Amino acid sequence: MSMRSLWGRWFAPRPRLRVPLAVALVLALGAGGWQAYARFTDDDGPREWTKGPYGKAPAALGKTAPARPGETVRRLNQVPEAIVGGLALYRSYTPDGFRLTARNVRTDRIYWQYGRDKAILGGLEVGDELALLRWNGGDLTAVDLRTGEPRWHAETPRPLNLYHAVGGTVLAESEEEVWALSAADGKRRWRAAPPKGCERWSAVDPPLALREVYVLAAGDCPDDPAVAPDPQTDRMAQVGLDADTGAVRWRFPHDAQGQRYLPANDTTVVLAPVRRDGGGMAVTDVSGRRPATRTLPFPDRERARGTTAHTLVAQADDGPGALRGYALDDGRRRWTHRAAKGTRLGRALVADGRVYVVEQPLQEVGWPPPASPSRLLVLDAERGGLRYSMSLPELDRSGSGEPQQLVPSHAGDGVIAVSWSQFPGTGPDVLLLTEARP
Repeated sequence: MSMRSLWGRWFAPRPRLRVPLAVALVLALGAGGWQAYARFTDDDGPREWTKGPYGKAPAALGKTAPARPGETVRRLNQVPEAIVGGLALYRSYTPDGFRLTARNVRTDRIYWQYGRDKAILGGLEVGDELALLRWNGGDLTAVDLRTGEPRWHAETPRPLNLYHAVGGTVLAESEEEVWALSAADGKRRWRAAPPKGCERWSAVDPPLALREVYVLAAGDCPDDPAVAPDPQTDRMAQVGLDADTGAVRWRFPHDAQGQRYLPANDTTVVLAPVRRDGGGMAVTDVSGRRPATRTLPFPDRERARGTTAHTLVAQADDGPGALRGYALDDGRRRWTHRAAKGTRLGRALVADGRVYVVEQPLQEVGWPPPASPSRLLVLDAERGGLRYSMSLPELDRSGSGEPQQLVPSHAGDGVIAVSWSQFPGTGPDVLLLTEARP
């Protein structure tokens, strides 16, 4: 039956209903309506829906992290799950179920909201275009960040231990298999079992995307040396899988315990400190047929914060007074930046060739916080020079217990977020900064 015949059958005999029902139909179908999408699985199952998007998509405040973050965008009462483009994403729960809300970074207005009733979220990962939602059953839902609508639903290997968006691919990992799903439609492109000689995949870190390969960790590899002197220590390997086929390209021993491999460029990964043979820094080049690892000097008491193409930025766990840069070609210290007298440096964040760190007053446990202001510093990651600094307004610490330190929690898309580190997901005050006006 055509729409015209339906209109004649239902509306013609009821002239008084024509105008109000026509208005209701236009509002229901119009862009930006209350509910643009709805899906019911069954009478008793989860219902998912999308409200919005409302208006034009907000643009990002910049393409990279700000070089001179001197202007306040907003103050928030919660650290976003992610900031992508001009959107800040937040998760929440109601008696009905799960909610994912995208807000305009500039105005804090809701741009869209996705919800799934009678459902329990098992995890959330955000990529450049998708928000990946893992439900307790193990299935994935990919929500389009432009619209808030589900792009696809997909089964995954069970039990799902890790899932991550890398470019146009979503990697889903269990101990027995890794699946590569298309980010466009969720269809499986390939599947990969653990490499020969290893009994399982190990979800210790998110996968790395290098040139033509994805790097994942495999466990229980008897042919690989133990990480520690204890022979029972899990013997692991870093494995490069061909991005197009999932075939094993190469592997090398996994030397990490509690720290991640960091990409220096699209063919080099760095680990510092190494937990084998007395420590040091391991720089592994995977551009050839076989990985080539160089072990360089590195202080065991320090931890890597990030890398550039030529430098590793590190910070001591037990001495928050200095940041240091180490050359990736020979391991020599290239620069040192020390905190001013009476202050300490919070945990640093490396992004876009710059180091972001908050220099803040020393605080004794049980004593009131010092009155002197904190400063956000921007350093050149390659040379260590101070490029910019600004005084931060006092951030509310009520309800956050004993705050450990002020830290940058996000740097990218034209903004940097600064908050207390004690409860980074629920802190009482978050400062969003963008590029200072000329």
